[in-house]
Amino acid sequence: MITTNLNKVIPDTEAIIVLAKVLRQKDRLELIPNDKPGWYRWWASSEALKLLLDSKFLSRTYCDEILPFLTKRTDKQTTLYSLYVGTASKGSIRQRLNWHINQEHTTSTVLHGTLSTLRQSISSLVAGNQYDEVATNKLIDMLAIEYIVVDSPIRSENTKAVIEQIELDELTNRVYPLNIMKNRQPCIQSFRRELSKIRSNSK
Repeated sequence: MITTNLNKVIPDTEAIIVLAKVLRQKDRLELIPNDKPGWYRWWASSEALKLLLDSKFLSRTYCDEILPFLTKRTDKQTTLYSLYVGTASKGSIRQRLNWHINQEHTTSTVLHGTLSTLRQSISSLVAGNQYDEVATNKLIDMLAIEYIVVDSPIRSENTKAVIEQIELDELTNRVYPLNIMKNRQPCIQSFRRELSKIRSNSK
């Protein structure tokens, strides 16, 4: 069960972790409920982290500085580090993950800022160019996703309040370098400011 300081309780399923590239397969993506909200964490290997946090588009390297603060988990003898947390309360958890993993980088999505926020950050860091879908997908395919389906109606006020609180708790208690909004962890503020600038410059 998920509990929050809002004194509201919403039942959820077990967390499932899967490689992002697996969810490019339609049949695997369709195993995720399309009628339930949820929330998710993205995880990165040290190799993927280095490509992002030591990007040549940043003024300096950040990986060695930030890595000790990241939550880590060992999965199949591979150590993964917390990278990004997100929620789906206005639409299904499947729709949200599909948006992050499979969205196309069209001129319209880039210019109008409707490209997934995660994809905006990744493309800016690995290519310095939000139109570079190939480079973005290559990096995304190195990542893992942990997702939690919440057994509650999409768009209900209770669902929205509880899931937003979960996101806030995660951003308060863990370090997620690719989250920009509501992210006040002191150890990543220099990196976060630079990331915001290169995102603006890469459109």
